Amino acid sequence: MTEAQLVSGCLQHDRKTQHQVYTTFGGKVLGVCKRYMKDHERAEEMAMNAFLAVFQKIGQYKNEGSFEGWILRIAVNCCLMELRKKTNFTNEVPAESVTIQDDASAEILLLEGDIEQMLKILPDGARVIFNLYAIEGYKHTEIAEQLGISEGTSKSQLNYAREKLKKTFFNTTQQNLR
Repeated sequence: MTEAQLVSGCLQHDRKTQHQVYTTFGGKVLGVCKRYMKDHERAEEMAMNAFLAVFQKIGQYKNEGSFEGWILRIAVNCCLMELRKKTNFTNEVPAESVTIQDDASAEILLLEGDIEQMLKILPDGARVIFNLYAIEGYKHTEIAEQLGISEGTSKSQLNYAREKLKKTFFNTTQQNLR
């Protein structure tokens, strides 16, 4: 089915088309949700919520950008709404506890490893901001607006997440090489 046919079928509340949308995009939606939620059950719940929202709000899709991108943005928003209920994003990480290194080797480790597993070590606030900035491509101003925090908080949480990932996985890799 083409993207236009999928959208048209969903607009008509056709169950077969909705099932096709779910089977086509379900894996990617679940993957996005797993990056934001720490456990698999919550990720599955958020994926289901995302598809419910997609089918309820299909009339709002304006054929601007890809249908897949619209669906994935809904998944991110579902996760953020859930996390906002339970996560305090306003805790700034003290500047003196963050050190930035010019070491690119830890960045390579992030690309080579299982990102979902690596992100689970981060506290909720830092994990969400890392996802939004480094993976989804949001700017700090957008993150601050989405989460109701300052840009400085977004930046400090991102730096904290980067440093924690570098320290954890760079040290682990160094030990494994010995």
